[in-house]
Amino acid sequence: MRELTSVEMTEVSGGCCYNPCGYHPVAPSCGPSASVIAAYAGYLAGQYNVQADIFNGASCSTIQSAICNMFADVQTGYTMGQSMTVKQATTLLNNVESSIRGAVTTNCWGCVTSMNLIDFPPSASNGGLG
Repeated sequence: MRELTSVEMTEVSGGCCYNPCGYHPVAPSCGPSASVIAAYAGYLAGQYNVQADIFNGASCSTIQSAICNMFADVQTGYTMGQSMTVKQATTLLNNVESSIRGAVTTNCWGCVTSMNLIDFPPSASNGGLG
């Protein structure tokens, strides 16, 4: 672990809210950056895959690997987001959510009956970026 630089803190905070000397209110246009949104998309994908492995009775080593992959997905998302607009990153997030919905099967009572793993970033055939 290491301390984040001021540049990284500014990026993580949405690009306009971080002040190393303390918080100061800023314009209402301050919001999440594309990198943060894309990193969150990676987190959701990774977190879902961990849950799917648990649901499917995977071995401890497989679940441990999925946890490590979750952190890699967050980093991948963050890196991808650096070259995206907020709109593109939001599309990525929506595609991940769509992939998750498509990977879960429920019965007529709404109980989950299967959970398939998903890819991150989503493939074009699975609600991906195209």
